[in-house]
Amino acid sequence: LLLAAPLALCAQKYAQVDYFALVQATPEFKAAQTELETMGKNLEKDLLEMRTEIETKAQKYQSEITAQTPENIRARKEQELQDLYQRYQQAEQDNTQAFEQAKQQKLQPVYQKVAEVIKALAQEGGYVYIMDKSAAQGTYIFLNDALNEDVTAKVAAKLGVTLNATPARP
Repeated sequence: LLLAAPLALCAQKYAQVDYFALVQATPEFKAAQTELETMGKNLEKDLLEMRTEIETKAQKYQSEITAQTPENIRARKEQELQDLYQRYQQAEQDNTQAFEQAKQQKLQPVYQKVAEVIKALAQEGGYVYIMDKSAAQGTYIFLNDALNEDVTAKVAAKLGVTLNATPARP
């Protein structure tokens, strides 16, 4: 029994996968990226319009206010500028939060789909584990390519996608 135990350990199968390359190759990811880019541009455009309005009103204030301007008018104009600036800051925070929520909402199903296919392949192929290559690099885990299999192409085939030669990292 003790002699058979090491043989059982050697028979275990290990694999690695390029998870992000698989995610990027899906049509759902590409569609989500396009939608997110459009949303980001629209949010940035709104902020630019607000920033332009603030700058215009600040310049107008600088040109109109003189030493003879009554204090109550000066205070009202300054408060108006301050309110605009606070609205801008709030809009910037709201836009960032909305974008992150949209990103999570649109990409989570894609991540889940790829993970499910990897899990199914692990069960079908009898792999002990399948590790993401980029996760291994970030944690100083070194993968011995001679002792584990790269199953990225198999997962891509199950997903029905074609992989790019070198995917861009987020």
